Amino acid sequence: MQPLTGFLSHSSLQAPTVLPKARSGRRMLGAHRRAVVVRSESKQNPLFPESLINSISVAVKKSPLNAGKKALAIAQAGKYDETATRAKIDAWIANNPVVVFSWSGCPFCKKAKALLDSEGAKYTALELDQMPDGKAIRAELAKLTDRTSVPNIWIAGRQGEGHWCQNVGGCSDGPGVATLQSKGQLAPMLQAAGAL
Repeated sequence: MQPLTGFLSHSSLQAPTVLPKARSGRRMLGAHRRAVVVRSESKQNPLFPESLINSISVAVKKSPLNAGKKALAIAQAGKYDETATRAKIDAWIANNPVVVFSWSGCPFCKKAKALLDSEGAKYTALELDQMPDGKAIRAELAKLTDRTSVPNIWIAGRQGEGHWCQNVGGCSDGPGVATLQSKGQLAPMLQAAGAL
């Protein structure tokens, strides 16, 4: 299945976007419809839900919608000390093998933390909705990672004598811990980070 490039862009509001062929062989036109049905490809691709979520995330990230989401996150944060907030984020990431920036009621956050728990990973979960400066942290994360969604997960790594951290996205996007686990890549990353 091809990514849904342009599916969420402002141009798709002006003209229908041609989506992949439906089972009948006819193409579906999606922009003017309220719902688009995507057939399950689980037999051909066991990663279908994750690959669909990643395709949508890529489309959103490349669209004007992402700039609007970032601007909203920054506006919701109000006035805050950007340097001090960024320093907090950098310290959490540098001093922990895995950091999950989370929202306590978010189902994707709960799923990502449950997945890390099932792996036996040591991680630090920061519930942004329960922190006085949580909105400021989310705004700085949006600037840092170009994404506003949670969970926002960082995993440390080591290369020779050096130490680095990488943002692996969320639960099922960017690529996300669920996608990494299903590809057999999560456990080695957690091991390298010292989280297992």
